[in-house]
Amino acid sequence: MRSQIVRKRLYIFSFGVMLLPSISGCMATRGWVQKQITPIQQQLAEVEGRQDWTATTIERLTGQAAQTKMHLDKTTNKAELALKNLEHLRLERDFVLGVKDGTNFAVNAVELTPAAQHAIDGFLHALNNTDGAIFVVAGHTDNLGPESYNYALGQKRAASVARYLIIQKGIHPLRVTTVSYGEQDPLADNTTPRGRHRNRRVEILVYKENITSTPGKHRLELERQYRR
Repeated sequence: MRSQIVRKRLYIFSFGVMLLPSISGCMATRGWVQKQITPIQQQLAEVEGRQDWTATTIERLTGQAAQTKMHLDKTTNKAELALKNLEHLRLERDFVLGVKDGTNFAVNAVELTPAAQHAIDGFLHALNNTDGAIFVVAGHTDNLGPESYNYALGQKRAASVARYLIIQKGIHPLRVTTVSYGEQDPLADNTTPRGRHRNRRVEILVYKENITSTPGKHRLELERQYRR
């Protein structure tokens, strides 16, 4: 009997000894898994943080885009209103900046000379009253250079005069409209230096409320008829 009890104890002890490596192995496996999971959890946290930053950035940019579109819509509406008003106006007076010596633009130049500014001042003074008037500023060039370049150059010259009217003479921006003809409407022969000199010009056209009920044509077409 006693020998059986001893044999059982030896059996239990041996079984326990056999289990120790297995238990130790399980504990080592959990530790290894934990070491592998920790960096992955950190990476997931970083990815979630980047996603939050990306979502915030997209929301901010979306708001900026909406605000920009709103400003563009306002600008478009103002331009359309100004052009629409021209259909109800009549040509009051025009002025060509560039025919007289000293008031023309040099080759590729866009800035107003002191003589040109003085000429504009005299023109505005002769108008006497500019209340409610609409100013259409048209830029022209000679035919030297590419046509696309000359169109942009004419626009810059018109913009230079428009800035002077708005900033220096206090005319409301909504009453000043610019347009470019580039090289398409010369006053003189572009084959001569004198002719090209005359063609580098800006025209200022002044319109006021039409006192007749005659439907208005496009104002620039009327201006051509008026000058010719």
